Amino acid sequence: MRTSTVGVALIKEFEGFPYNGRPYQDMVKVWTIGYGHTKGVGPGTKPLTEAQASRLLQQDLDEHYAPAVLNLGLPLEQNQFDALVSFVYNCGPGALAPSTTIGRELRARRWQAAADALLMWDKAGGRRVAGLTRRRHAERALFLDDIDPLEGYTEHEKAWIREYDELRRADTDLERRRELREKMRAQRKRIWRAAQPAEKGGDGQGWEHAHRRSRYRSLKARSS
Repeated sequence: MRTSTVGVALIKEFEGFPYNGRPYQDMVKVWTIGYGHTKGVGPGTKPLTEAQASRLLQQDLDEHYAPAVLNLGLPLEQNQFDALVSFVYNCGPGALAPSTTIGRELRARRWQAAADALLMWDKAGGRRVAGLTRRRHAERALFLDDIDPLEGYTEHEKAWIREYDELRRADTDLERRRELREKMRAQRKRIWRAAQPAEKGGDGQGWEHAHRRSRYRSLKARSS
């Protein structure tokens, strides 16, 4: 079993493609590049294109993270498998060890309890992080087969992202992809302006309102 396009899309939505593929330090100061790749990354690592980052993500999933889930030897459905791969990609394979709550519940095949246990893993450096809380809820929903990876996005944004990703996977219609990038670029600028403080022309509701941060990152990853 391999991570499906739904699972990969979920991972990409939460990892984002920061700094146009240049290396950066994450919230706990780990050097990272592309869609969350960390092995061998440092400040001098050569930037990646989005296509290169996508291939590296798939390679990482196939070689290091999907096997950690497969090795559990459980009769998982595709949605459960995808959710767990996303989880271990973010938290590490050790998060599924028999000593953890989710590891015990999975091995006991208590699926609802295992899904609920995902929600415990929303902290970094001992502090709860809003982005991790959203990710754990999304993984739980996927595990329970009740998720739209683009939940909270506008209908236009969903349509643009899905059409663009499909065309990019097929490597066709460069002109239409250019048009979609322009639409997404304009939309992400609108989101950025609205998220600014009121004294700078924004609406005062900030980045956490209406999924703005994840929407902005998704659009930027496809339109930079």
